[in-house]
Amino acid sequence: MLLYRTYRAFLTRKFGMPVLRIPVNAGFSCPNRDGAISTAGCAFCDNRSFSPAAIAEDPAIDQLRAAMRRARGYGAFIAYLQPFTNTYGTVDRLRSAFEPLMAEPGVVGLAAGTRPDCLPSEVCDYLADVNRRTYLCMELGLQSGNDATLLRINRGHSVADFIHAVDELHTRGIETAAHVILGLPGEDRGMMLSTARLLASLPVAGVKIHQLMIIKGTALESEYREGRISVLSLDEYAGILADFLACLRPDQLVHRVVAESSRETGLIAPAWSADKTAAIAQIHRVLGSREIKELQSR
Repeated sequence: MLLYRTYRAFLTRKFGMPVLRIPVNAGFSCPNRDGAISTAGCAFCDNRSFSPAAIAEDPAIDQLRAAMRRARGYGAFIAYLQPFTNTYGTVDRLRSAFEPLMAEPGVVGLAAGTRPDCLPSEVCDYLADVNRRTYLCMELGLQSGNDATLLRINRGHSVADFIHAVDELHTRGIETAAHVILGLPGEDRGMMLSTARLLASLPVAGVKIHQLMIIKGTALESEYREGRISVLSLDEYAGILADFLACLRPDQLVHRVVAESSRETGLIAPAWSADKTAAIAQIHRVLGSREIKELQSR
């Protein structure tokens, strides 16, 4: 039987209590949108479809405090800088965003999503300083370990960029997690599993996995409506996910196995993405039939 370790259980063990991650918008931009790389953005991307924080306009510290006040049953929190590219700026810009969140009572750590090509040495050095003072997890958007796919979806970086970023962060003792999408255009099962094997070969601590979703207003919407691309059924996704998990190292944490969106936030397909509870139940049935089970916290 293959047991995979969840990030949720890891955090509970690490801090001795349940930990709530609170997404906040720190106002960063993205070089794939502001013209530094492209103005088109990634072909699949609309932050508003998966991150409520993407439309938040209050200062990040106010967003954090409001969410902490609403939380019930939690005594520990991680401030999660989620939308866009949260290392895209000077060290002073990062410091102004990170330091107030770190200092908030009850916050036990930070997580930040970013691109692998937005981690120059001076930023990595600052992150190493943050890591010495609090728990830190850097989430790097990879999506695919195949350069042809990255070009196809207009990511604007290479697999080599990702490997370099992981090495730079690992050298400084910083925990990393990789974002991966299953079902990207042109990818077959073998290509998706090659991404899993790549991640297993690198000092990546965790993996966040989700299905390709077609979101209104993205570049993939027109291709989907024209019948040029398709999406995975839930059973197809669950089967590929099982194979993907089997390729990872036993010590690698699984941050997520499925994502959700809704019609109200732009979801076009697959429809099953709007019911995360049912999707997870089916995924667990498939994983159970393959003798792949979540390692429960102790």
